[in-house]
Amino acid sequence: MRIIVRNLKNMMCLFGVAVLFAGCGSLFRQPENPLELAARAEVQGVISLLSNQNRELKNYKGIGKIQVRQNQATRIDERIAWVASGTAKINIVVLVSGHPAIKMASDGKWFYYYEVREGKPFYKKIPASDDNLKRITAIPVKTSDVIHLLAGRVPLREHHSAILERPTSGKGYVLVLKRRWWGVTEKIFLDETKSRVYQTEFYNRSGSLVYLARFNEMQTIGGYQVPALLSITDGDGTDLELMVNRYWADVDVSSSMFVLNPPE
Repeated sequence: MRIIVRNLKNMMCLFGVAVLFAGCGSLFRQPENPLELAARAEVQGVISLLSNQNRELKNYKGIGKIQVRQNQATRIDERIAWVASGTAKINIVVLVSGHPAIKMASDGKWFYYYEVREGKPFYKKIPASDDNLKRITAIPVKTSDVIHLLAGRVPLREHHSAILERPTSGKGYVLVLKRRWWGVTEKIFLDETKSRVYQTEFYNRSGSLVYLARFNEMQTIGGYQVPALLSITDGDGTDLELMVNRYWADVDVSSSMFVLNPPE
């Protein structure tokens, strides 16, 4: 019984010390000055603006041309069509000589991949959380990122802090998102008005670039600013360019559009 009481007293003492130090930390912490408060408000304003870009654009589709080059050698140069809904549903078809050769889809729960081959077609179904478009793009681009980019939106990575700074070029601004124990997770490049994004970069835990996406040209469709020319690169010799020939906003979709059944 004495041992239990002694351990309880020790625990109470440790708790009291922890509370005391926490109180001292807040007591001696310097209050933010007006410039710091203004900078924080500005950053939050930019993030809010980016979060709400084309927010009302739910369903859209388009057709265009995709080119993928590895070390300057052309890997893919074909027609492409897509339809997307929300932030998790998409269906992409790559056409070769006018015929669907590669199909990819995600209904938010499953990711489907179908490829025409000599003999038996290749079919794969995996959890949507594990998907990316590396099989076609040669770059590990997340499907959710593609959905955002095609809708003219910027994917925002999870972060614990954010700062707004000038790039080395001195033109425009860079919104830097950081995660605790990770470092920089994303850099978003904006124009002088801090309202138009022209490039975003994604980084891994080691600080290496995973890939960057650039809005080379934009167009207005149905009141939305969406890409007319989009490029993605891993910075290591692989480049993707998507030229949008036609784009439709606020289209009708059905859940069956985002499911690929196995070949019979």
